[in-house]
Amino acid sequence: MTEKLRFAQAGVSLMHANMYRDTLMLLADEIDLVGFYDPDPEAVKPNLKPDVQHVPFFDSLDDLLTHARPDAVMVSTYLKDMPAWMLQVAEAGVHVWGEKPYAVHSTALEPVAEAVRRNNLHFSCGYTWRFNPIARLINKTWADGLLGKPYSIEFRFLTSSVARRGPETWYFSRAEAGGGILNFLGCHWFDLMRYLTGAEIARVAAIEANVGGHDIDVEDAAAVSLAFDNGMIGSLHAGYFTSGDGEISIGLRGSDGWIKWEVDQGCCTIKSEHPEWAGAPLRRFDFPSAQVPGYGPEGRASIQAFAAAIRGERSSRYKVEEIITSLRIIEAAHESAAQGRTVTL
Repeated sequence: MTEKLRFAQAGVSLMHANMYRDTLMLLADEIDLVGFYDPDPEAVKPNLKPDVQHVPFFDSLDDLLTHARPDAVMVSTYLKDMPAWMLQVAEAGVHVWGEKPYAVHSTALEPVAEAVRRNNLHFSCGYTWRFNPIARLINKTWADGLLGKPYSIEFRFLTSSVARRGPETWYFSRAEAGGGILNFLGCHWFDLMRYLTGAEIARVAAIEANVGGHDIDVEDAAAVSLAFDNGMIGSLHAGYFTSGDGEISIGLRGSDGWIKWEVDQGCCTIKSEHPEWAGAPLRRFDFPSAQVPGYGPEGRASIQAFAAAIRGERSSRYKVEEIITSLRIIEAAHESAAQGRTVTL
């Protein structure tokens, strides 16, 4: 039997730490949760479920790394602290998992990337959409050339309003979050665009607004136009708009076909004029989502892949440079919106 990997958590309650901890406990046959660090342990201990009450807390991140002897640490804290925590983990020679969106500004992550490379470590993160089965289907369909010459990619993402979330929440502060909806949630979609198409974003033009009129200094809505290095165009329309429901719609188009992903319905329709599809050029794929506790099936799959990379069974799916790229796209959008011009990356 393969020896279990030793995982620890630095930051026990912020963002999705609770959900990812539940995911870790699903993988008890291959992962042991061996330690916690949190700046305010007494505040978070009452929120822990019985299955992790035995896990020891350490007084500092250094103590966690020294005494718990983890193979990997999952870091989830405020963005102003996230790069320093990840860097400390990497400099200790421990594999790093980080929660999105990782930093207030992309430059803070460059030392982390260097330390991960220098120490020959594996890295993973909270961008789990790459593990969605429909995302993988689209990635392969696109890579196989079934849509022909790439034309465009379009994302629409609408979610609960600032009023519903609370204007005082830290991620509505530029100093704390770096920006608004593009930083906290749009980051997923820029990463997913790059994964689905294998293309890089070359130019950005954006309009940002505070349509809700709340006392916040970041955008609650954005319309971002994109030019990719393969010649296609793209867009992201995102906003904190709704009373609690949401909408995610994704479309891709090429010279020989198109893809429409209805995310909420768990289905994808693909039309291709490629000769290999001549017998059935229009196809629908349904992927009912598995009911998995914690961060869902994608979260489980991402941590399993991270663990497999640590064991040497496969290469890491992510590099720190990729999360830096997503943040740079967002920063280009902010610059474009502020200056009223297209920004080249």
